[in-house]
Amino acid sequence: MKKLFLAPAAGVAAAMLAAGNPVHAQDKGIEVKLSGQINRAILRADDGGQKDWFNVDNDNSSTRFRFDAAGNVRPGLRAGILFEVEYQSNPSNVVNFVTRQASPSLDERHMDIFVNGGWGTLRLGQGDGAANGAAEVDLSGTSVAHYSDTTGVGGGFLYRNSAGILTTSSITATLANQDFESRYDRLLYQSPVFSGFMAETSWGNKATDIFELALRYSGKLDGALGTLAGALGYSREDAVPGGVDDKIFGGSISWLHSSGMNLTFAHTNRDLPGREGKFTYLKAGYKFNNRHAASVDFGQGDDQEAGGDEATMFGLGYVYTPIAWAEVFGLIKRHDLDRPGASLHDINFAMIGTRVKF
Repeated sequence: MKKLFLAPAAGVAAAMLAAGNPVHAQDKGIEVKLSGQINRAILRADDGGQKDWFNVDNDNSSTRFRFDAAGNVRPGLRAGILFEVEYQSNPSNVVNFVTRQASPSLDERHMDIFVNGGWGTLRLGQGDGAANGAAEVDLSGTSVAHYSDTTGVGGGFLYRNSAGILTTSSITATLANQDFESRYDRLLYQSPVFSGFMAETSWGNKATDIFELALRYSGKLDGALGTLAGALGYSREDAVPGGVDDKIFGGSISWLHSSGMNLTFAHTNRDLPGREGKFTYLKAGYKFNNRHAASVDFGQGDDQEAGGDEATMFGLGYVYTPIAWAEVFGLIKRHDLDRPGASLHDINFAMIGTRVKF
């Protein structure tokens, strides 16, 4: 199946590059576009007992490609599709000192049909839930290096105890940003934008039914105050018999001043058996000359894997954008886990890489 898919895809890409224009499916006014990116990095990890280099795909914005197609059904009404897959070799959130290599595979992101009119947008298929990304709004310009998903780089690494033995506790298990239900097969409605605000709701399923709501905002502030963006979300994934419904509530807000200074905050709460998992994130940054962006961030997860856990992260990131389709980025950060009755080593990371878009 992969060979049958990839061969036509390569043919479409070649035709587009040769023609230098969008492809029109069957010459019936449906414009088809191919786009994507490759995002590679060198990652250095040190868990207090072992240190080494890894050649990774940066999961902050994974290597992927997509096909968009849309056309007018009648005046004021459009319909189309979004088909997007990722293809990662050694994802930066998967590799660790036990699993040094992860072979690439085609993984679904979006397989979506949509219709759009003055009443809003309706989407059907695999894609974002209504609240996906509500905990990740970020105007800093450094999200390819670091953002509220603190597990995107190093999430698979395990903490070592004071005897130097690997535990079963990973960064992902203890410091996730709990950003709702991500992507799944769903029916999604997005309202029109009113004074910068947009509402979304979705219903779908993984193993059980999922319901989500979100309210988003993006707009310019008066005078030289800059831009403000934010989102508030709620999700509920029904429990299997005898379990607890997976409910998440929270959001994020980001402010970019006209001077380039910016601040970002995110917080989520998640219902877990016998406890409530919490996540808090802060970032401060500066963008200048339209090419440079630097920021420092802090994340904290409480009671996520076990009651009494306090996982924290401190990081520093930088992104240089010499041209619109390419970026060079760097990151350093430290993770630690404070767990009652345990003494665990910090985990330190350094990463440098580049993302090229097409």
